[in-house]
Amino acid sequence: MNHTQMSEVISKIMKEVNTMRNAGQKEYAHNVQDVFANFNRISDLLQIDRKKVLMTYMLKHVDGIAAYTKGHKSQREDVTGRITDCIVYLTLLWGMIEEDEHGIITNKQVDKNVRNVLKAVKSNSVSMDRGLRPPDGTQSESDLQKVRKTRNRIQESQEVGTT
Repeated sequence: MNHTQMSEVISKIMKEVNTMRNAGQKEYAHNVQDVFANFNRISDLLQIDRKKVLMTYMLKHVDGIAAYTKGHKSQREDVTGRITDCIVYLTLLWGMIEEDEHGIITNKQVDKNVRNVLKAVKSNSVSMDRGLRPPDGTQSESDLQKVRKTRNRIQESQEVGTT
């Protein structure tokens, strides 16, 4: 293969990579604002870095490519499809690195900030009606606190006897 032919192959591959990435975005990310949404979801579920999630997905394809190079030609997916998927994963990894290095605020970071606030509320270090609680843990007597005291939100249940 000469240089011109290889340039044509690379152009063909890059078109296929872009097509595959666009299809994957629709199928997996489910979020046009966050191209890494599926990696972020799994990262949160497993409590591991999203780049490790990406590598796990990509290594499945690397394993198939390795089997192909060892002579296992009959696979569920054509080896060029696996190569395309690896290239897509590598471009996504590059994007994650760019995002991490340049401090771009992601939906994941916003979600983490929201979770931190909710965690603070749950741990009673923040009052929903008046902001931060005093260090001694006392609560303000705000209108919301008065409403809470006067409103009986949970009705006591009566025991039901058996017959």
